[in-house]
Amino acid sequence: MLSNTLRALEAQPHIFERFYRADKARSRNGDTSNVGAGLGLSIAAWIAETHGGRIRLDHSDNHGSTFVIHLPKG
Repeated sequence: MLSNTLRALEAQPHIFERFYRADKARSRNGDTSNVGAGLGLSIAAWIAETHGGRIRLDHSDNHGSTFVIHLPKG
């Protein structure tokens, strides 16, 4: 399981798209110089799918999000 923060409910259908960021103005600690590119979840999905697996959003609320990655046994 992976945990992350995903607050915008309307963003959830798009979270695995490359370069998608729910709120471009949001940053960590108010520092906008180190804002992500929106690639992390798309890369995780690509890796899972390449290995015959999948990734899904399990839970999301104001405290953060949980993602579940399923990979076949090797």
